[in-house]
Amino acid sequence: MEELIRSVANRLTNIPFSSIREIFDEANAMQKSGINITHMEIGRPDFDTPIHIKEAANAALQEGFVHYTANNGIQELREAIAVKLKRENKIHVDPNKEIVVSVGCKEAIVSMILAFINPGDEVLIPDPAWLEYQYIVELAGGVSVSIPLREEEDFILNPEDVRARITSKTKMILLNSPHNPTGAVLPEAYLKELADIAINHNLLVLSDEIYEKLIYEDAEHISIATLPGMFERTITINGFSKAYAMDGWRLGYAAGPEKLMKPIMKVHQYNTSSATSFAQYGAVAAYLGTQEPVFKMVQEFDKRRQLLVNRLQELDYVSCVVPKGAFYVFPSFKGIGMTSKELATFLLREAQIACVPGSAFGNYGEGYLRMAYSTEYKQIDEAMDRLGEALKKLTVKG
Repeated sequence: MEELIRSVANRLTNIPFSSIREIFDEANAMQKSGINITHMEIGRPDFDTPIHIKEAANAALQEGFVHYTANNGIQELREAIAVKLKRENKIHVDPNKEIVVSVGCKEAIVSMILAFINPGDEVLIPDPAWLEYQYIVELAGGVSVSIPLREEEDFILNPEDVRARITSKTKMILLNSPHNPTGAVLPEAYLKELADIAINHNLLVLSDEIYEKLIYEDAEHISIATLPGMFERTITINGFSKAYAMDGWRLGYAAGPEKLMKPIMKVHQYNTSSATSFAQYGAVAAYLGTQEPVFKMVQEFDKRRQLLVNRLQELDYVSCVVPKGAFYVFPSFKGIGMTSKELATFLLREAQIACVPGSAFGNYGEGYLRMAYSTEYKQIDEAMDRLGEALKKLTVKG
């Protein structure tokens, strides 16, 4: 057995298990023991998938669409994605050559990284960020280079910080807007500067836009692929998990110029072959059917966002940037004097609130917590009461 353990691939040596799942598992164990937990740790909507989407998938299942599809997805879905990208994002793609339907956005991201990153290649990644980005790059043998996001700059990626970290080995920049975990949305002026950097240094761009429909106030989502000179170097990643409450359906896609999509398609072929057949018909209904459920969900998220931000800003030793997108807040608890993991564990056990330590999103996330407002308004309000009482105990203890 010892010899078998030693045979584990070296590429896994520094790859940890997810810190988010650690909190999730402990919270679930507490819930099973009878403790009522407010779940603010998992990044998924608490809404059900809209009925017309489920009906479309069920009809496909009943009609016998249960076999392999084309590797890049069913024709109907690729055409629906092309229509959506043209109408909403102003991205023009050929549905036959420039779209690959994947098993969730994560598979699309993995496919792109494996298709283009060689050992030693550097990928610029905002920090904090969804930490899978870093470890997917490292699994490919690449080097993740952190670009700090600062609270005093509303967690907006600063182009000057990007320029300062470019080397001869830099090959790709990874963007995520709206952003997980901070909820920041990149303004057009910043995107234009980042586009200039990518062009001047001949960089590939991976643009993860899964939260694009979850946007608030005066914020606007702009796809960087639409800027001059950017389509030919950008892969846009998107999917159905967040806006349509379809996280368990595992459907995403990559879209971009044919010259970049061919190697992505090759990785995809040897990895998953194709996404689930009947689920893809549900995704067609998601893009071509009514968008009213999305609008209503975003309205509800906005109410929760305002509640959570207001309640956090009332607390001593806590600061909170107002997020403009996604369904997360990323408040600072640096004045408390605990590590983010210690504080997350304390709040779970003392206040029955499950949230994620900022350190789970990179070195620059330390001192923060990610709180998802993908839980009911009343539960958030009650959880903030418990949070306030729990923090008073810490203050008393000094």
